[in-house]
Amino acid sequence: RHEPHREKMTLTHRYRPAGSAKDLFGCKLPEILLSGPAGTGKSRGCLEKLHALMLKYPGSRGLILRKTATSLTSTALVTFREHVAAEALESGEVKFFHGSASEASSYRYGNGSIIVVAGLDKASRIMSSEYDVCYIQEATELSMDDWEMVTTRLRHGVIPYQQLIADCNPGPPNHWLKSRCDNNQTHIIYC
Repeated sequence: RHEPHREKMTLTHRYRPAGSAKDLFGCKLPEILLSGPAGTGKSRGCLEKLHALMLKYPGSRGLILRKTATSLTSTALVTFREHVAAEALESGEVKFFHGSASEASSYRYGNGSIIVVAGLDKASRIMSSEYDVCYIQEATELSMDDWEMVTTRLRHGVIPYQQLIADCNPGPPNHWLKSRCDNNQTHIIYC
């Protein structure tokens, strides 16, 4: 019996940043923090920007980071896999590497770009590498030393600007991250 020829359907990813996410996409400052309540699209916006940069700049290096690798697996990586990179993963343009004893888990792009996935509970997996952009989910979990340690890794130089982007739910007014924003070291975008 003859099966009819079926063409493979090409899926196109569509995301149009709005509000605070639009501000994030247009910002090239070295440190950006999106702050707002849960459900405002902070993480999605950060992940969409990271993915767009990896696609735009072949050979670039990104990092998705949280205080612990376990917490990252059930949060940001679900959003990335199911909403941000779903079409690229399905088409094979992006492939997930589960990691090894010597190399952290990562998303590998057909154009040579890579997004490393890690928790600061295993910082040695990321501290020997250089990145163009890093996304930190729920930045209030980090210490100031954690934050500053990550900034020293932003020196890969493929993307015309190196950037640390992060999100958080509002924390106490005396949190070190709020002070950093008040002192113009980190640009804050409210959601």
